Amino acid sequence: MIAIAVESDGSQIQAITARAGVFNQEEVECVREIWEEYCSVGAEGCGYTFIVAREGSQVLGFACYGPRDLTEGVFDLYWIAVDPDTRRGGVGRGLLTASEEAVQRAGGRMLVAETSGTPLYVATRAFYVGMGYTAEAVIKDFYSQGDDLVIYVKRFG
Repeated sequence: MIAIAVESDGSQIQAITARAGVFNQEEVECVREIWEEYCSVGAEGCGYTFIVAREGSQVLGFACYGPRDLTEGVFDLYWIAVDPDTRRGGVGRGLLTASEEAVQRAGGRMLVAETSGTPLYVATRAFYVGMGYTAEAVIKDFYSQGDDLVIYVKRFG
């Protein structure tokens, strides 16, 4: 079941982020910080919406998205991560689809996902392409020397 994340999901979201195998400590800390902001002021106040895929009380994965400042109808997919023990079971696909549907309900015309160009992210990039996203830009050496930024976009309607 996919639902809006609640405060009690925080520890599992943090654990999934840390165990995902692709995020560095700074990125794990970033998820914690925006989660705390989300819990303290809500989605309306901070601009981030967290959703989770749950099986019973277990969080299997999460996504975080929100409107992009200074644009009309453009949303960013800030984070999407699935528990490594449940990968390849459709959790990521479900979370991304639910994010896209929420963005469209909010009047979004585009969802932007940014990711790394390193070999560690080959599966992530293939996932976005498989979900109908187009790689629209690459900025060489963006994150660090040899680590490109790849920007994927999906347009609606």
